Amino acid sequence: MIVALISDSHGQLPPVVFERLDGVDLILHLGDLGPVGLLADLAAIAPVQAVAGNVDAPGHPELPARRRLTLAGLPLLLRHEPWDAGELALSPVGLYLHGHIHQPRLERIGRAWVCCPGAVRNPRGGSPASYGLMMVDERALRIALHALEDGRMLARQAWPRG
Repeated sequence: MIVALISDSHGQLPPVVFERLDGVDLILHLGDLGPVGLLADLAAIAPVQAVAGNVDAPGHPELPARRRLTLAGLPLLLRHEPWDAGELALSPVGLYLHGHIHQPRLERIGRAWVCCPGAVRNPRGGSPASYGLMMVDERALRIALHALEDGRMLARQAWPRG
């Protein structure tokens, strides 16, 4: 399964998003979507699961504050804000996905892996606009973070499972 990771679209999806995400099985949007109608634009590519960000209107049923999913037996926690150490320690999270910081990152914190795909709009800290691709199966989890404009790889990591 190939899962696209995007965040911080802030009301506009750059046209290259549709090219880069073509062929994915699922899209996870990690907040600061903008108008909820953008979910329909993304759904034209693949099914979408999203969470609300700090600039999204509160209370929309398609944009909860957090979302828990399981993919190929891997427990995921999606939030817009960066990790909450207590939440990581108290729940069985294999991968914590977040947005908000507008910079790509992959790291291990305790027993969980933490990933931010960066931002598709308004990147910070000298980072390019970026997105992630996650491949998950019973044997391994692989994440690659890419520059949106030219597709070059910014970071990648693979973790054996089991």
